[in-house]
Amino acid sequence: MFDIHFFERDPYAPVRHCYAVSKVLYHTKSQYQEILVFENPFFGKILVLDGVVQLTERDEFIYHEMLAHVPLMAHPNPKKVLIIGGGDGGTLREVLKHKSVEEAVLVEIDREVIETSKRFFPNLSESFEDPRAIVVNEDGVKYLQDYENEFDVIIVDSTDPVGFAYVLTTEEFFKTVFRALKGDGIYAGQSESLHYHLDIVRRFQNNLNSAFPIVDLYTAVIPTYAGYWWTFSIASKKYDVRQPKREKDYETKYYSPVVHKNAFLPDELYDKLIIKGEWL
Repeated sequence: MFDIHFFERDPYAPVRHCYAVSKVLYHTKSQYQEILVFENPFFGKILVLDGVVQLTERDEFIYHEMLAHVPLMAHPNPKKVLIIGGGDGGTLREVLKHKSVEEAVLVEIDREVIETSKRFFPNLSESFEDPRAIVVNEDGVKYLQDYENEFDVIIVDSTDPVGFAYVLTTEEFFKTVFRALKGDGIYAGQSESLHYHLDIVRRFQNNLNSAFPIVDLYTAVIPTYAGYWWTFSIASKKYDVRQPKREKDYETKYYSPVVHKNAFLPDELYDKLIIKGEWL
């Protein structure tokens, strides 16, 4: 039925996902990466950066809801939030659902990603029009170095930790994050798949432990991403992140307080996978 197919080029996955292409909508190369948008009969519109699928219209809400709401709900009163990356606007959309948030700063190095999302993914990019949103086109690491005791929550919504995104996983970066957070601040970031990237997940956790007193790991099954059992690394200066601190008063498709509590790895499994590095 379809003569054109897209084969994903994920450098860290032992499999290659193949998508039928009903229509190519956009293809360009920015200063930083190759950008592709195409339509698939099942997933809808798909955003691809450097050959790797970043999101699909069908299931993007799982990733964005879990990345945003777990750290925000673990904080009793998040007012100022920083998002590094996330140029598609999905994480910003979820952050701004919280009435307590007075300001959400999104630092995206590649302006072309934002413009692409505004053109092809209005359900994600609508958040850019919110008056509480501040968009900065700059290197997130350099931006963060100017701040101390500034943010309640910092979320890193990055591509895979290779190339210019690798620095976002280092011990030095997490110490910079710690300094930029307020005394009860919380960090969260996507940290790849337990199935295919256990070494990367462990590096995230170990480097976070060098900077934060409380470090944990939660997961969600995301069909789009190779490895499916996707992880989010979270760290806190003060609060137990496994328990929501507020009542949920906004709409979501996937996230809920029950999902929040059950998303974290049980201690026994965490010890086996992360501490000992043993696969199942």
